[in-house]
Amino acid sequence: MLRASLISLVALGVVAQEPAKAPVPVPVSSPTAVAAPAPVAAPKPEEVVLARVGGETVTEADFQSAFHLLGQQEQMQVLMVQGGKDEFVKRMAESKLLSVKAKRLDLDKAPSYQRALERAKDDLLAREYLTREGEAIQKKLAVDAAAVKAFYDKHPERFKQPDLVSVRHILVSVKQGEGQQGLSDVDAKARIAKIQAEIKKGAKFEALAKKYSDDPGSKENGGLYADADPSGWVPEFGAAARTQPVGKVGAPVKTQFGYHLLKVESRKPARQIPFEEAKGPAEKMAQQDRQAIVWNELMDGLRKEIPFELVKPAPAPPIPAPAKTPEAGKGDAK
Repeated sequence: MLRASLISLVALGVVAQEPAKAPVPVPVSSPTAVAAPAPVAAPKPEEVVLARVGGETVTEADFQSAFHLLGQQEQMQVLMVQGGKDEFVKRMAESKLLSVKAKRLDLDKAPSYQRALERAKDDLLAREYLTREGEAIQKKLAVDAAAVKAFYDKHPERFKQPDLVSVRHILVSVKQGEGQQGLSDVDAKARIAKIQAEIKKGAKFEALAKKYSDDPGSKENGGLYADADPSGWVPEFGAAARTQPVGKVGAPVKTQFGYHLLKVESRKPARQIPFEEAKGPAEKMAQQDRQAIVWNELMDGLRKEIPFELVKPAPAPPIPAPAKTPEAGKGDAK
């Protein structure tokens, strides 16, 4: 949890507040000038009550504390959506309502709650530490253009595009068992033959796919799978997609799903994606790589300062088999 939250934690902002308007100055030379009243100190967040529940309160300080634990997208929703803060405070008050009821049932004394409370304290303290170190960590996380290019050069295998095929197909599914959808093998072959006859008469493959295909993933798109890696398909289908002549409808292909008619639209050979084209993904990968490095460096430094050990519990001893008792009469002397 902590590693995944590293970036959002160090980037947390504070609750946006409207700055106080400066008082309009009164000219001191004016004969009618009136002494400006002394400014009233704004109440502290912990003094601003937002809700009262069973004798307990939800304050502005409580809201800010909970707000800081949100992800950046959730924070923006609270701040930007009209009524967002009110709705969030309402949820906090409802949570307080449940909490008050739980206390009245002494659930706060349950061992399971106490264990969860200690776990939550650890997580919150860890967040506090990461927030405290946030500026230093943020500097280490920076990835510039040179670092992105260096990552691309170091990991060329991550930027290889495999053979890609665009193919249209029509699936006539075969029933796999009792109660399953699909046709019998004989009926499926008959339907495939009917579709082939319509293709010979000049019917459009795309229209026939929309009419007959049992593949929900491509049916409404005229049976098309565009620029797909054939290695991700079942072997029989992938082999046909790699070898069948482009632009022609091939012989029916049997797979575990049923019978397919394929029409290969195009093929693109495998290639190394040039840096300019791969810059966006390379930057994202470089940032993820840098995050892992910074996290590991942070953990290594702390482990040198603080004793740290992962302990694997010893396996439980095997339960001995019950001793066998001799059956009555066996072993008696004759």
